[in-house]
Amino acid sequence: MFFECVFLILLFILYFFIYVDMKINKNNELYLFDSEFTKTNLNKEICLKLPFYFDGQHIRDTYEKSSLTKVRKVKHHYDLYTKPYDSIPLLEPPLRFKSWQDIYYIPKLKTLPLLIDNCSINYYRIQKGCCKVVLIHPKFKEHFISEDGKLSSSSSKLEFIRNNPHMKCMVCYENTILYVPNQWIVYVENMEKKTSILEIIHYSTLCNQLIRWVKKDLSTNQIES
Repeated sequence: MFFECVFLILLFILYFFIYVDMKINKNNELYLFDSEFTKTNLNKEICLKLPFYFDGQHIRDTYEKSSLTKVRKVKHHYDLYTKPYDSIPLLEPPLRFKSWQDIYYIPKLKTLPLLIDNCSINYYRIQKGCCKVVLIHPKFKEHFISEDGKLSSSSSKLEFIRNNPHMKCMVCYENTILYVPNQWIVYVENMEKKTSILEIIHYSTLCNQLIRWVKKDLSTNQIES
């Protein structure tokens, strides 16, 4: 009986973490995180699965461009770099995780292609400059998925975003950190007449890695069948 109880408790804990990871909050909101700034409160807020922002000046991560690894260059639009993760204890989830950082160099007045993250926790941080960020609830996803299942960043789609009052928009200045739940779509536009730098910190917990592995395996089996 004891082992059965322990097993049920462990099963419930696993179910809870998987539920939180896959949960999509039906509300379409963006707000300032103004609670007492502790790691515990931050992780509680993340469980709501709604985007929020805060001033991250005191947890600024500094590095040289020469230490970055270039991943992609789209001329006149953006340069994408990656770097090994430097521990930021305040932002880290309580579960074991994998993490990496993407850094976008965005030329003046240019936009990034639409972004979507599948990791448990994603923080968008403006390292330099000023960007307009539009957060798109997953319920609008069908507007942006092309026939091949990928996000479309066509000019008509971007114009639809700019003119839609239901898309949550904010102007992010240097040191602003924005939490973005998984499955939300993100539009980023550089508002400066010089290069802005956007850093995205991804955290993928063990539960998240398990979910992604299962989805990938199911997708592979469907293609083979």
